[in-house]
Amino acid sequence: MILKNKFNYISIFFFLIFFLIGCNIFSDYAVTPDELLHRENGFISLKYIFELFSINLNNFSEFENTPNLYNDWRKTYGVIFDLPMSALELIFKIDIQNSFLLRHFFIFVIFFISNIYFFLLLKTNLKDEKFALLGVIILITTPRIFSHSFYNGKDIIFLSLMIIATYYCLELLKRLSIKNLILSCLFCALASNIRIIGIYLPVLTYIFFIFSVKNLKTKENLKFFFLFFFIYLLFLYISWPFLWENPIKNIFIILEESASYPIHWNFEILYLGNYINPENLPWHYFFVWFIATTPIFFLVIIFVGLFIFLKKYTSHFFKIKLNNNLNLWENQNQMLHLFIFMSFFIPIFFVITLNSTLYNGWRHLFFVYPYLIYLSIYGLIILSNLLKNNFIRLINTIIIIQILSNIFFIYNSHPVQNIYFNFISKHFVKNNLPIDYWGLGNKKTIDHIIQKNKKFSISNSSFTPLVNLQFSKNDNFSYIDNINFFGTQKKFKDSSDYVFTNYYYNKNPKNMDKFQIPKDYKSYYKLIINDIVVNEVFTK
Repeated sequence: MILKNKFNYISIFFFLIFFLIGCNIFSDYAVTPDELLHRENGFISLKYIFELFSINLNNFSEFENTPNLYNDWRKTYGVIFDLPMSALELIFKIDIQNSFLLRHFFIFVIFFISNIYFFLLLKTNLKDEKFALLGVIILITTPRIFSHSFYNGKDIIFLSLMIIATYYCLELLKRLSIKNLILSCLFCALASNIRIIGIYLPVLTYIFFIFSVKNLKTKENLKFFFLFFFIYLLFLYISWPFLWENPIKNIFIILEESASYPIHWNFEILYLGNYINPENLPWHYFFVWFIATTPIFFLVIIFVGLFIFLKKYTSHFFKIKLNNNLNLWENQNQMLHLFIFMSFFIPIFFVITLNSTLYNGWRHLFFVYPYLIYLSIYGLIILSNLLKNNFIRLINTIIIIQILSNIFFIYNSHPVQNIYFNFISKHFVKNNLPIDYWGLGNKKTIDHIIQKNKKFSISNSSFTPLVNLQFSKNDNFSYIDNINFFGTQKKFKDSSDYVFTNYYYNKNPKNMDKFQIPKDYKSYYKLIINDIVVNEVFTK
């Protein structure tokens, strides 16, 4: 009965289908280079915990080459996902291939759960279940988000936890209770563990709380302040081993590094035709990537939603100034919408003003996308109440066409949906933006070669390593031991059966001979998706 009050049968059926699809395809995705780093990150913290509790490390071969926590460059990385995954791998003696499958499965499960919360967030605050489900569908069918939801154990986990944390923060603002207080603090802390930028969410919640509870006495206000941040910081401390020994000093180290994350290797990225240092990105970096990789009509309704919200709120804002009062919102609904807008605006503002280090794409800011979808749904609801039925039908038709187009792309490009560019930008990305920077298409291409040739040697002319394929689980990959991966070493390239490239380089290839294709090699196979060359294999 409770479930029926939260969902109708269509919503239940939709989430069931989505879950079954995810369970059926999560094993199709390749292992990305970052996953290797994060798997070891989990073992680094696990080693620290074992040493802290005097557990003999000699009984576990996984710790043989694991660095110490405080000596490793990843010491400020959050571990709320990596640590449990490494613990499960150790406890159940899971081999390395299956350990990555386990990670992929749980990344999807956490994303799936967050979509239920996103549905509830939209439904309870916008009061329309049909539009709430539409918002979830928009999030899920955005191809890059869909793809990352199976292997990105940092950005997608952060997005998911931010959705859940936002839901409970809004519930806390609507009704002060111990349950809402604890849950909002818990998920804010878990999100902050993944990326410390999540710390802005509890701060924002407290600011909104102060302005929303006008009759709160100073003593009660201080009581809430200390209780709220004590619980939040307690959860953050418990969940993050790096904070255990010196929490005050180490939290400042984390904050300092997060503002402009130091580059631990020589690294340049392709952006608008130039190779630039990630520490010196132009202010428009996020906006270019976001506009290029988001479906066109989704962009349209996001901009419409932002315009409608800002138009409505600014008219109220000027009244605040004229009346010289502190009513920052007309009613509770406007407060909730403003909270969502600020949740999007604040991180974008700080990323630009602090010139924060970003890597390929806008994945570090994936978490702002649900807030933008929320505002787009808000705008659509306003429009549906203002426009005539014919216009509403036209808008609905265009949205359905866009969603179906996305689903077709997701199906047709599986499992390489991460290379999605919308139909306008895809004609300009060649030599301007990296295509497959994590090498998701590598697995599909090598699988194609294995079907033709069970034993061969292959060199690499790109930055994304092919040898990571040995960690991927696939029927054809039982032949992986028959493949000699020569990497980018030029001395082996001329004798390799094949030379591979996905045209992704870590610096300007003009000065790097190791990324050149030998002149006597000709194109053998191209992986082309949506008219974009993802990678290519050459042979003599």
